Amino acid sequence: MNFFKRYLWLLILVLLCFLLILFITGVSYGALSLSFSELIGGLIQSEDHKLASAIIYDMRLPRVILAALVGSALSVAGLLTQTLVRNPLADPYLLGIANGASLFAVSGITLGLFVPQWLLSVLGATSAFILVMMCANRKGVPVSPMALVLCGVTISSIGASLTTLMMILGDEQALSQILRWLMGSLVGTTWEHIIPLAIALPLIVYLAYRNRHYLDLMLLGDEKSQSIGVNLTLLRWQVAFGVLLLTGMSVASAGVVGFIGLLVPHICRLLVGGSHKHLIPITATLGAVTCVFVDIICRWLLAPNELPLSVPLALITAPLLLSLIRRQTHAAY
Repeated sequence: MNFFKRYLWLLILVLLCFLLILFITGVSYGALSLSFSELIGGLIQSEDHKLASAIIYDMRLPRVILAALVGSALSVAGLLTQTLVRNPLADPYLLGIANGASLFAVSGITLGLFVPQWLLSVLGATSAFILVMMCANRKGVPVSPMALVLCGVTISSIGASLTTLMMILGDEQALSQILRWLMGSLVGTTWEHIIPLAIALPLIVYLAYRNRHYLDLMLLGDEKSQSIGVNLTLLRWQVAFGVLLLTGMSVASAGVVGFIGLLVPHICRLLVGGSHKHLIPITATLGAVTCVFVDIICRWLLAPNELPLSVPLALITAPLLLSLIRRQTHAAY
């Protein structure tokens, strides 16, 4: 752990280099693989490589960029959620945001509403967030982590039940689209999908890093934090709102992508410790690398067909997560 702390920025640089390699692979590989000369010609938009240029700029480059943004956003959102509820095994869907977004998006598909799916997702995520915060909030008392967890689980259960109901009411064509969305997919990504997350992610990462000391103080408990002068109610609202933006926009862009927001912050905490000074940059970087890598696997395994993102993520991360939990459990005894 001390080694990674000391050479944190070197580790981040290595991850960024690996991310660049994945970017090149993601842009080159697909149903129609591009040679090195076609890749360079397409990138510089040469007249001799118009097809390669169209494939790169209209299909693959937006997809790879969105994969990096979604992975980074969900990882940072997971880290903030774990800080918010003081539980290293919490994930960004704990506050009911994903199920709220899913309910509204699935309802739009089932009912055939002529409303952009991303807009419905954001509205659903916001509605679920407001419900959770209203239920957890008590006048004159700071919002407690336990109340957030219980209210989040309750709202999530209601959202999941209503989502299942809307799936039953839909036809077979709608059901296929719904299942792909619920398991996470980057098929059909355009530049318009990227813009909201590309604006929100750097802003929230900057604000989180700027307030990293307050985030560290949140982990000390309510009594110690308040004795130092931290306004816990305001801080928890701000952190929860950051989780809402990152998770809601990620779900709106790529559907429900599981495990990244749980596993990546947990691994980073094992590598560099619990200080947000180290956690925030390494979590954002590793999250981007993980999601781009998994997206390439999704395209490769059943080519020319594609797997939903959550399938290889579950197969890769679940055993690793169980191993980490088991190691920590044995260390505690």
